[in-house]
Amino acid sequence: MSVRVDTSVPRTRLPEQAPVAPPPAPAAPARTNTVDAFQQAPGGVPTGGTAAATVPPQVQQTLTNLPPGTLSPENAAALQTRLSTLSGDALTHELDFLKQNVLNTPNADRATRTYLEMKTLQDTRPGRITQSTVETLTRAVATPRSATGAAGQEGVMGPSQARDAAQALIGMTGSDYKALQGALDNAGNKNNQCIAGADVQGERALLLKAVGARREQLASPGLMDRARSVFGGTSSAMNEVTGYASRIAGSQREDLMRQSTVIDLNGGTGALQQRWNDSCAPTSQQIARAEADPVYARRLHDEPIHSTDSNTAIGREQAEALKNNGGVAVERGQAGGSGMWPEATLDTQVGRYNNHDYARNDIADTPAARQGALDRADTLLKDGIDVPIVVNWDGGGSHALMLTDVRGEGADRQYLLTDPWNGQTGWIKGSDVANGSTSFMCGTGKLSITYE
Repeated sequence: MSVRVDTSVPRTRLPEQAPVAPPPAPAAPARTNTVDAFQQAPGGVPTGGTAAATVPPQVQQTLTNLPPGTLSPENAAALQTRLSTLSGDALTHELDFLKQNVLNTPNADRATRTYLEMKTLQDTRPGRITQSTVETLTRAVATPRSATGAAGQEGVMGPSQARDAAQALIGMTGSDYKALQGALDNAGNKNNQCIAGADVQGERALLLKAVGARREQLASPGLMDRARSVFGGTSSAMNEVTGYASRIAGSQREDLMRQSTVIDLNGGTGALQQRWNDSCAPTSQQIARAEADPVYARRLHDEPIHSTDSNTAIGREQAEALKNNGGVAVERGQAGGSGMWPEATLDTQVGRYNNHDYARNDIADTPAARQGALDRADTLLKDGIDVPIVVNWDGGGSHALMLTDVRGEGADRQYLLTDPWNGQTGWIKGSDVANGSTSFMCGTGKLSITYE
């Protein structure tokens, strides 16, 4: 198969037919073991707390003084219900924590949701979901990865990763839990020395995110791991986490955050690039896997991520994905290559680490259909699940890219897009995407597929 070459726009030739007919898009993100204890009850009172409790005046004042739109009505009601069960020093502590670390951040609503979910888990499993764990996971969702970067508003993790981490903590063996606690306690130290300026909270957040990415292996260890645990040994998954802990111990925040992702947190052209003419799909999946698993992200940073050098570990991984899924790897700008459909490896390369089962959604060429796809993507992105997309270029050819965040409401919504061709991360307007013939940074085209 041939491919039309235009060095200014990546015109990947995807297979003529998908290997498997695309399944219908789900009405809501499919997840397992998801904690969601704050759905509205039929009578309008949030579940997960004591509805009849009197609202303390300091709680009422805190919520009343929040800027409009800080919290969704559902999360505001659930938070009021939860805090109304407390009094005295316990109430003061929780309010101080929320005001200092959550409610004043651009991720207040997402982090409040996490806080509520973690507190509910703490009620039933306080031995594993400690107060320190609740606060670390909540702050990991709340605190932007970059204080100044245009693309760094999202936290180290989303609510879904916090849930995954909590479920892993509950399900892991005692020896794994002990090893993890040792790594968490050692955050900010290198070679038994406390490092000035080290980001202790950031290290702990990333370790818990790495644990969440290995939720299934930690909660359901294999035969060899179970045998090792009998003698007090740790699992292979926990060994990966503690090895990562040693690598990042004592890191400064800027380095720590930069090496835990391969998008450009400054909103520039420093993100991961595809090394082959048609490797946009495997590169997009490298981006999404790095967003889900900081251990993998740190490994990618063993070499320059913003490069077109194909004779590298990153390039070889992309080529192998193409080779194993019907594609052909040729150098950038050269003819004779072909790409692959993202769904061929999406669940094994990304879903395995963010614990989400993806489904392909082919979008009709209408503004309403594109808007509907974006609306569904919003739910996933706000939960921390990245959304791969495919764009059909106006001049022919297709290209796979990655959405990792959404901000704003209604017509003002913007989506954080990373393009693997030129390694650029930036914001695009949802209204432009819905209208069609959209500038996707490296070319103009129409959104044709989302993976939800």
